[in-house]
Amino acid sequence: MSPTPRGLLARFLSGCGVELGPGYHPMPVPFPGVTVRYVDRWQPEENHALFTNLEAGATFPRPDIVANLDVDRLSALDDQSQDFVIASHVLEHLAEPLTQIAEIHRVLKPGAVVLVFLPDRRYTFDRKRSATPLEHLVEEHQARVTVVSDAHVEDYLRKTDVWDPSWTPEQQRAEFDLNRQRSIHVHCWSEDEFLPVIEYTIVEMGLQWELLDATFVEDVPDGFEFGFVLQRARVPADRAVMADRVRLAWQVLASRSRQHAKTERQIARLRALPGYPVFRGVWRTQRRFRESLAKRRPV
Repeated sequence: MSPTPRGLLARFLSGCGVELGPGYHPMPVPFPGVTVRYVDRWQPEENHALFTNLEAGATFPRPDIVANLDVDRLSALDDQSQDFVIASHVLEHLAEPLTQIAEIHRVLKPGAVVLVFLPDRRYTFDRKRSATPLEHLVEEHQARVTVVSDAHVEDYLRKTDVWDPSWTPEQQRAEFDLNRQRSIHVHCWSEDEFLPVIEYTIVEMGLQWELLDATFVEDVPDGFEFGFVLQRARVPADRAVMADRVRLAWQVLASRSRQHAKTERQIARLRALPGYPVFRGVWRTQRRFRESLAKRRPV
């Protein structure tokens, strides 16, 4: 059983569902009663050929469904056929994420959930990149983009310090092709910057989402990702009302996360004080004394 916030979000998974693009780190499913199938573009042998920089012993699960999510989406799955979908570090890799979110909604049963994790650009190699504007995502959605553009690849290569100005045109084209195959971070956001994307899918695309829970960067020491659980609503509701509910729930969960992180930092500073071991010993002695007195009191 994983004690991490990520592991705790897995408690919402039950029944039969799919994980999209598991790579060599499929989502751990510590709770019983869960059956997962994998959807991936490449077979394990192809993944190993593309990702030669991985540590020895890295393994890729063999996909149950082979699909290029940019092109095939989730066409192999029927409407309202899944109890859950896991999309861990997937949406940022897609040429056009909004259609994929709609596809996830399509295949979920009413009351079923999607568990999403995304890297926060401020804490990864995307830290020099700007957030993807919602308007840009909408333009790509309306154009039904299925291939990552050269502009996206170049932005990624330049701002993650991979770009080499000495590349010949042939070398540049080879790098573009390789990184497009390896699936770069096409888009990037911080945890607060992604909320408008969810709201857009509700208000403008008509997706019926409820926010059940979320985890944020500060929930984990040296964290770099945020995650959330969206449920396809059992009962249709007004779009604006549903978007307001999601926004308020997000704000409450984020505020709770920040307050918890602040408390943890204060405790860490207290423990770092020179006199803390003495203080802790005195406090424990007092607590045992109070407990001893309580046991002696007549009922």
